[in-house]
Amino acid sequence: MKPLETCSRLCPRCLRTFESAGAACPHCALEFELRGGVLDVLGPGERERRAQEVEAFYTRHPFPGYAPGDDGPTLLDRSRRAPFLVALDAAIDAQATVVDCGCGTGQLAAFLALAAPRRRVLALDGCRASLACADEFRSRAHIDNLQLVRADLFDLPLPQRRFSVVLSRGVVHHTPDPARAIACVARLVAPGGVLVLGFYETWARGLHCARRALGRVLRSELRAFDPVLRRADLDEEKKRIWIADQYRHPLEHILPLPRVIAALEREGLRWLRSVPPAVDGAALFAPTPRPGAAGLFALRSGWLLRGANDPDAGLVIVVAQRAE
Repeated sequence: MKPLETCSRLCPRCLRTFESAGAACPHCALEFELRGGVLDVLGPGERERRAQEVEAFYTRHPFPGYAPGDDGPTLLDRSRRAPFLVALDAAIDAQATVVDCGCGTGQLAAFLALAAPRRRVLALDGCRASLACADEFRSRAHIDNLQLVRADLFDLPLPQRRFSVVLSRGVVHHTPDPARAIACVARLVAPGGVLVLGFYETWARGLHCARRALGRVLRSELRAFDPVLRRADLDEEKKRIWIADQYRHPLEHILPLPRVIAALEREGLRWLRSVPPAVDGAALFAPTPRPGAAGLFALRSGWLLRGANDPDAGLVIVVAQRAE
């Protein structure tokens, strides 16, 4: 792998590559601070108070993090045991430009980049520590087609309506204004492109919210009732990070599915499907009928009932597409 100072970089604003290690893109003059392999367009300036709280939280608890022995083959092997990730990889063209908004420590972005070396993956997050963790893994796994960017979700340095695939899996519910956050990521989707939006859904997360509330009263995480904390194969460090993220996060909203669908439709995106239910093969971007009132009730009831054994604790994916 080339040294960081000579490694080719991808500008998030003009989507052109450059070799310079300076403080601005030579093509569009986007200014940044270079921190390892991360283009930091936020710099040291003050952020909105709640954003600072969330960044401080993830500085203490990078999520989901990496095990000491993790490398490229390990991540690929682990990811390919997850049906959703297999379906996502199969649905995305091997030469697509993908943007991941709110990438955290970058595991999803790294998987998609490793799985198809001719893809270009832009992964953005607001937390410097999480991106440093992602960058360390990117360097160790020799992932040359992954560009990490530190940016604010509400002021993304990205062109609108330019990306065939936009991912935002588990970030909008950790912002002060989820509706605005959904609009910000939806506006990146190109005509014919898709948005894969993950959020904590009201009914799906209902049992976890009850479990968390009871745990606070009893001053315990109620490990016997949490499917992740019950896992014997998960090390204690991973469980500690899970507890922090799921039980002690400083900013969380839960969003009703009908409101999310309406927000997407206001931005010109139409329903393709939700996950769960799981999909097979490359069908993740295949359209399904938009559910009416009865269909929404059935979907959400199913999510509520699976809560006791839901390893995602109420995280629901909606896939939506912008018309050609």
